[in-house]
Amino acid sequence: MSVVTVRIPDSMDEALRDAAADAPSLNAYIVRAVRRQMTLDAARKLAALGRPLDLDGEGDAL
Repeated sequence: MSVVTVRIPDSMDEALRDAAADAPSLNAYIVRAVRRQMTLDAARKLAALGRPLDLDGEGDAL
């Protein structure tokens, strides 16, 4: 596990807390958002390779 420090600008604090209202915690919401962004970044990098990937049997879909 890695430790990440995220600095939230004061102007975003209320909106971020409102968006995370249904999450178990603000931390859980931020971790989920970071994971989603990492997945999107990885998918973009794979798509940029320009060649088909054989993911049969991996249970993954891009």
